[in-house]
Amino acid sequence: MDNREKTLDEFFRKNDPATKKKEDKAESKKKIDEYFDNVSVKKAPRKKSFIDKVIDFFRISSFKKNFDENKVAANLRAREMEGRNRITKFFQRIKYFFINKFSFEAGVDILDETSVLYRRNLVIRNITWVTNIVFLLFTLIGSGGVNRSVNIIVTLIFSMIMFLVSQSIRKVISEDPTTLQKQQLGEYISGVYILLMAVAVYLKLRFTLGDALTGGFFSITQAGYALIYFAMVVIALYQDSRLLSVVFRVNLVAMTIIHLVVMYPVYQYATDFITLWNYIKGPILTDIFLRTLVLAVFMIALYSNAKISEDMNNKRKEELVKRRAMEKDFKTVVSDVFDVIGVYKQHGDEEIEKNQEDSSRRVAEMAAKLGNFLGYSSKLCEELFDFSTIHIDKKDILNADDFGKKDRLDEKDFHRIREKTIIGSVIIKRLQLEKKGEDIVRAHFEKTVNKDFIKEMNGIQNNRESQVILLCEIYEILRQPRNYKRELKHQRAIDLIQLEFYPYFDPQIVDRFIKYSDDFEAIYYRLI
Repeated sequence: MDNREKTLDEFFRKNDPATKKKEDKAESKKKIDEYFDNVSVKKAPRKKSFIDKVIDFFRISSFKKNFDENKVAANLRAREMEGRNRITKFFQRIKYFFINKFSFEAGVDILDETSVLYRRNLVIRNITWVTNIVFLLFTLIGSGGVNRSVNIIVTLIFSMIMFLVSQSIRKVISEDPTTLQKQQLGEYISGVYILLMAVAVYLKLRFTLGDALTGGFFSITQAGYALIYFAMVVIALYQDSRLLSVVFRVNLVAMTIIHLVVMYPVYQYATDFITLWNYIKGPILTDIFLRTLVLAVFMIALYSNAKISEDMNNKRKEELVKRRAMEKDFKTVVSDVFDVIGVYKQHGDEEIEKNQEDSSRRVAEMAAKLGNFLGYSSKLCEELFDFSTIHIDKKDILNADDFGKKDRLDEKDFHRIREKTIIGSVIIKRLQLEKKGEDIVRAHFEKTVNKDFIKEMNGIQNNRESQVILLCEIYEILRQPRNYKRELKHQRAIDLIQLEFYPYFDPQIVDRFIKYSDDFEAIYYRLI
C-alpha cells in the first residue's frame, strides 16, 4: 500500500478535534522541552560533602526508628525465640537483670509520686551498692610509707559506715507504710551520703598518698577527686531540683574547704595579707579558680538537665491525667452504648424473645437462600446469614464487665473495647434494618406512604446485600401477626411484595424472590 494512503481509522483519528488538540499539546510540550535542553546550562551534579553524608546517615537512622512499633516488637520477639544458643541466652538474662535493677520506670505508675520515688530509691540504692565497691577499692590503696594495718582499719571503718547507712536507707524506704515523706528522707540521706563518702575517700587518698603514684597528668588522688563529680552525677539521677540545690550548696562549701585547706594549705600563710598573696598568686590562684569554675559549670549543667527532665515529667503527668479522665469518660460512654443496645434488643417476655430469635433465624436462612439464587458466592451468602443473626448470636458480648471496674486501661483492654464496639456498630445496623422493615410494613398498612417516605427509607442501608435481608425481613413481618395487622398467607404476602413494596428493592432481587417463592415458603414452614 502506498504510504500516502490512509485507512479510515487513521483518518478519523487524525481528524478528531479532541485527538488533534491532545497531539498538538504533546508536540508543543516536546518542542519546549527540546528548546530548554539546548539553551540551558547543564550543571554538574553536586558532590556531597562530609556533613551531607553525616546528615543522610542520621536521616536513615531516624527513618528506621519510625517503623511500625508493633511490627518491630513482633520481630524482636520472634528473634528472641529463634536461633538462641546458651551463650546468647545467658547474656540476654544478664541484660534483663540490669534492666530490672537499674530501670527507673519499670512497672511504675508515674502519677503516684510515692511509688515513683520508691522505685528511684531502689535504683539509686543498687547504684550506691556498686559505688561502695569502687569506694572500698580506692580506700584499700595505700603507700609504702603508711602502716598497712592503719590502712586496713580505715577501710573497715568505711565499710561499716557503708553497711549501716545502706541498711538505714533500706529500712526507711521499705518500712510500712511507705509514705512520700519516708521516700524523700531516704532520697536526701542517699544524696548526702554519696557526696560525703566521695569526699572522705578523696581525703583519705590525699593524706595517705599525697602526690605519690603520679604519672604525667594522672594520679590516684586526682582519680579520687573525680569521684566527687561522679557522686554528683548519681545524685542528679533523682531528677529533683530541690535536692540538687541543697547538695550543690554543701558541695561548694566542702570543695572550697578542700581547695584552701587540703590541696593548698592556705591557712599556714594567713599571718598577713602580703604573705598570703605571695603564696596564692600565680599557679595556685589560677588552679583554685579554674577548679571552682569547672565545679560551678558542672553543677549548673546537672541542675539544668534535672530541671528539664523534671518539667518534662510534669508535662507527662498532666497528659496522663487528661488521658485517665478521657479513659473514664470513654468507659462510661461505651458502657452506656452497650446498655442502650441491650435494652433495645430486649423484648421483656421470654417467650417473645424466643419468637424474635426464631424469626431472625428464618430471615437468615431465607436471605442466604436468596443470595444463592442471585448468584452470590458461598462466602457472601454465609456473611448474609451471620449478619442476619448477629444481634442474636453476639448479644452477650456487649458488656463492660471485664474492664468497667479497672481504674486504668491497658492495651489489651483497648483491643477488647475496639472489638466490642465494632460488633456493637454491626448490631446497630442490623437492628436498624429490622426497624426499617417494621416501619415500611406499618406505613403501608396504615396508608401513610408518600414519596418522601419512600425516599427516606431508600436512604437507609440501600445496598444490594441489605435489600436481600430487608426483603426477607418484610416477608417474615407479613407472615407474623402485629398489633396493626393480622398474619397473612404466603400468596397474599407475595402479592403485596409485588404490588406494594417493590419501590424499596432492586427489580432483580424481587424477581428472584417471586420466582422461587415456594422455596422460601418451605423454609418458613420448616423453621416455624
